[in-house]
Amino acid sequence: MNGDKCGGGNINIGFIGAGAVGCSMGKYLCENSSIAKIKGYYSRTSKSVDIAATFTNSKAYASLEELVNECDVICITTPDDIILKVWEQIKNYNLQQKIICHFSGSLSSDIFSGIEETKAEKISIHPMYAFSDKFTSYRQLNTARLTMEGSSKAVKVMQELFGDELHHKIFMLKASDKVKYHAAAAFASNYVVGIFDVALELLKDCGFTDEDAFSLLGPLTMGNVKSLIENGTLDALTGPVIRNDTGTVKKHIEALEGTDALKIYKSVGERLVKMSEKKNPDRDYSELRKIM
Repeated sequence: MNGDKCGGGNINIGFIGAGAVGCSMGKYLCENSSIAKIKGYYSRTSKSVDIAATFTNSKAYASLEELVNECDVICITTPDDIILKVWEQIKNYNLQQKIICHFSGSLSSDIFSGIEETKAEKISIHPMYAFSDKFTSYRQLNTARLTMEGSSKAVKVMQELFGDELHHKIFMLKASDKVKYHAAAAFASNYVVGIFDVALELLKDCGFTDEDAFSLLGPLTMGNVKSLIENGTLDALTGPVIRNDTGTVKKHIEALEGTDALKIYKSVGERLVKMSEKKNPDRDYSELRKIM
């Protein structure tokens, strides 16, 4: 079902949900794939649908069933808590030989319960990528690594699109590991931001301005990230814990007494002690373990 919309491929793709992920993924495929054809969008609000359709030069669907009928791959790009509701609605349509996909990091394709009865295929795809803006995030989407899990037929089709054509590095995942995988992503992204915010607050308590605090912490943070990516976590670890400097750690704890930062310091500190013991098995970290 090829037309004069975005792209001219033979895989017709429709998006249910017109937020940052849906817009970014649609625009990215529109501009980079010769086998994917973006048919259009459906959402609860007509304004967001019109914006997404205009952005990708595709169709703004007023009917959910019409989108399903005209697409080979139906991508549900709503918030996670809406995905099941959408599935419960579209599972009553004719889904034979279609691929039902979502891009949630925490949910598996098992959310499409009873899909075998519809003769459709299921898959969940998660780009390890921050979709910060619906109109610009697509530009760097080619750098994203992807994880996939689902039925073999769906995985084959989407691997051909994202792996063979668009050259993404793809990792296969078990459905049962999806939540743990997503927690790992949260630690490496959201939680890093949270810890950085604690550091900013402590510097501002010392009288530094926001600008000065960022200028002090920025190079330190960038250097640490570069080191751990290049050398691994154990070799990148520096500071008083790895040095077994109990005196400095005790002073930190005294300075943080009565603040939320203390709980974070001790919690992360426990992990740092374990890492230090692994790096230096002949060194006695028992006192630090008790302190944390």
